[in-house]
Amino acid sequence: MASRNNDSQAMTRLSRPLPEGTIDSHMHIIPPDFKRFPLQAAAQYKPIPHTLADAQAFYTQTSGLGIPRPRMVLTQVSIYGNDNSALLSGTADLEERGRGVIQCDPAQVTIEQLDAWWQQGARGVRINLVSVGQSITEDELLPLLQAYIDKISQSKMPGGDKRWVIEMFLPLKSMPMLLNVLPKLNGREKVRFCLDHFGGLKFKDDAPSFGPNDDPYLIPGFKELVQLITDRSLPEVYLKISAQYRVDPEYPSQDARRRLDPVGKELVQRAEDRVTWASDWPHTRFENIDSVPFVESCYSWCGEGADGDARKEKLFRLNSERLWDMAQNV
Repeated sequence: MASRNNDSQAMTRLSRPLPEGTIDSHMHIIPPDFKRFPLQAAAQYKPIPHTLADAQAFYTQTSGLGIPRPRMVLTQVSIYGNDNSALLSGTADLEERGRGVIQCDPAQVTIEQLDAWWQQGARGVRINLVSVGQSITEDELLPLLQAYIDKISQSKMPGGDKRWVIEMFLPLKSMPMLLNVLPKLNGREKVRFCLDHFGGLKFKDDAPSFGPNDDPYLIPGFKELVQLITDRSLPEVYLKISAQYRVDPEYPSQDARRRLDPVGKELVQRAEDRVTWASDWPHTRFENIDSVPFVESCYSWCGEGADGDARKEKLFRLNSERLWDMAQNV
């Protein structure tokens, strides 16, 4: 990591600073040593290396976000498959300012391995179908999630309200299916769930003619997405407000920002206790991403006054502290 001296030189282009203690709930590292950290044979692309030092520079210098002491949730990149060694090298360096979302096969991983990963900062397991172009049926999703719950719920958890997170990158059209599946899972109260990147929304696929004055509930799957993150009779489900350019590749054009506004505002204000912000750095397979306009959009969605300030604290810090088991003021 960069030195603490650099931490004090954080540069910002934001209209107002991010809340102190902001957590980036979804980012990746790709060390340059591909012999030590080999890509899986089925990797969908060859990545450009991005290190923790690069991440530090992103937060403090290059992005304009001005986060002086970033707290990061490192998320397993699809190109590594079930080899989590690159990610865990990062959580080791970050210590209490880092958490990890690993990938594993529930039929193969041992309880001892899960316990070891927890000690190394892992707090979640990831199911990533979108990045690898896979689809799944309801009859397949239920036993898959059940297998994860059955295995990770056996892990030796510390006291308190600490739980493993099952993180899913699914397309928005899968939300009705997920809504049907979650209540059928045994032991669902023993874990938390998290949905990546606006629940997999892609305007091009889900609502190609959607406009800024349209009702987001007309987008197939959006109603179920909102129910998943607001219905307290369901298990705890969180949503990452992230990867806006995956939702609309034209972002941050004025038209794209206005198109995303009704979606973002509805999610942030209807589910203020279950949304977390993330940069999705280093924006794999996308280039020249400016992170500042998206944060400004998030500010707008939170609203003004005391209620808006409270939503900002939840979106950028408090919800992630709960979800990823991160102590305050680290």
